[in-house]
Amino acid sequence: MFRFPPLTPFVKKLLIVLFGTWIAQIILQNWAGVPMFEFLALDTASPGLNTVWQLGTYVFAFPTGPQAVFSMLITLVFLWWMLAPFEQRFGQKRTIQLCVVAALSSALLALLVGLMVPNPSALYGAQALLLGSIAAFAWSYRGQGRMSFFGVIDMKPVHIIYLVLALSALMFITSGDAVALAADIGAIGAGMGFIEWLRRPPGRRRPK
Repeated sequence: MFRFPPLTPFVKKLLIVLFGTWIAQIILQNWAGVPMFEFLALDTASPGLNTVWQLGTYVFAFPTGPQAVFSMLITLVFLWWMLAPFEQRFGQKRTIQLCVVAALSSALLALLVGLMVPNPSALYGAQALLLGSIAAFAWSYRGQGRMSFFGVIDMKPVHIIYLVLALSALMFITSGDAVALAADIGAIGAGMGFIEWLRRPPGRRRPK
């Protein structure tokens, strides 16, 4: 029978911060008229001084309309679903490192593509953290049997990554948003690369 993983310390704090900043954005943007979304989301059309902080703040930027409520809740649930088992297995320090690597890799690849396509979209939301955690957790079990995808489908770990890539490609086909596709690929690649970095053999000590 499927059940949610335990709510680990870092994931608990992350969910609280994401939800809290979203509520603050709703109040400031919808009721005080402060353009918080434009301030936090990563502007891929015209990088500048604002890019310095937006590389980190875009994961906290969410739409503030009523249609975003369900999407936000789904994001939080899936983050709990996928990131908590990673923290259980690798610890809080590695989980924080994974989130930073996934967010930066996603943003940098989105910026690169944004310079090459007309009218690029802004990058926002915590999808980089979600996709990075899915890819990293699945890749960490590569060659170790099969996994249960969301407790429903039994499949090989690498097939989970293929499925996530296919969903990102489907979103691109329907939206034509090359920036979002690049961000997804950057996050997935970062998750896989992070696991390979953890598996690196220890370096030899230099002789004195």
